[in-house]
Amino acid sequence: MIVVLTRLRQRPYAMLGLFGLALITTVFTAGVALRPAFDLTLSWQIVTGALLVTGMAYQWMLLVARQTGKAAEVRRHYAAHRWVGVGMTLLFAVHAVRFGHAWTSVLAMCFIAVAATGLLNREVIPYRSKLLYNVWLWLHIALSSALIPLTALHIWIALTYQ
Repeated sequence: MIVVLTRLRQRPYAMLGLFGLALITTVFTAGVALRPAFDLTLSWQIVTGALLVTGMAYQWMLLVARQTGKAAEVRRHYAAHRWVGVGMTLLFAVHAVRFGHAWTSVLAMCFIAVAATGLLNREVIPYRSKLLYNVWLWLHIALSSALIPLTALHIWIALTYQ
């Protein structure tokens, strides 16, 4: 456990990611929206939502780079992948207000699970077993894949009923 805590402290993105997860938890449990004081709620939701979708699309570039790129390109995308993920976690905290109902709760929990599993990467958790690492990677990618249809449904319903 001390090894994990030391690794967390040595990686600024991990500390910022933990802060983002704590911020999301605080916002959701307190029911306090982190929005601008002026009344542009729909515009705020659209701008932050568009940034989240853009970030989600970029995150898949790491998978593409792993399949087609050279080692240097993969390392570059991996570094960006971590920081974009942390940025999306912070952005999600200002985009979402509460868990919502039914499928929006599933969307929020899925996003939180993706962020949490992302922070449990090889740099933070020293996976000694190849199997355990593959389970972690599969879980992170599977949860990320689940975000796509949930996000599409959320966008469709949010824009239809606004």
